[in-house]
Amino acid sequence: MAIKKSVKKSTKKKGAKKAVTKKATRKKALKQAVKKGAARKATTKEKGLGLTYITRMDHGNTHGWWVRVYKDSRPVESKLFSDGVYGGKNKAKLAAQEHRDKVVKKNKIVPVHMRKTREHSVDCRSTSGLVGVTLSVADKGGSLRVHWSARFMEKGKQRNVSFSVRKYGYEGAFRKAVRARSEAIGTTVPRGLTPPAPSRELKKWIKSVGA
Repeated sequence: MAIKKSVKKSTKKKGAKKAVTKKATRKKALKQAVKKGAARKATTKEKGLGLTYITRMDHGNTHGWWVRVYKDSRPVESKLFSDGVYGGKNKAKLAAQEHRDKVVKKNKIVPVHMRKTREHSVDCRSTSGLVGVTLSVADKGGSLRVHWSARFMEKGKQRNVSFSVRKYGYEGAFRKAVRARSEAIGTTVPRGLTPPAPSRELKKWIKSVGA
């Protein structure tokens, strides 16, 4: 009888141990599946729009991802996703991508990946009264390049002359672009023209670089 009881106890222990092992295995498999799902989701985002309409901001006390969505050369959304607010660089990046995706879908925008700079150009005809002068914002290797550009025809070919906002200041670069275009097409430089007010995020950037 003692031997039978001992065998039963041993069998029960083995059964309980197997049950615990199976439970731990299932739990581990579930965690791996969740991780794979998250990784797949992140990979899908990278393969989709990636960082289109999103720029990394690391200037002064500003650290985050700047979402700027454009449609037909006009801004439809501008929002900064701060690392501090969203719990870190990667989480802020994911939040920015999700927000960007919603804005793109809502406005039925089809991004042109090979023409990012053109997508980020703002035509100032309706705000400055001058055709051919545009503000361009582009992300080059994680650093913002902001400049005013003058477009005009020269000897049958279109030329584009740019003036850095970082170097000449926001209004200074604008005035140089206006003058360059006026001189190229042989017209008097317009007086009293001022550039459209920059967005809140762009103002922060201008202040951070001392432009």
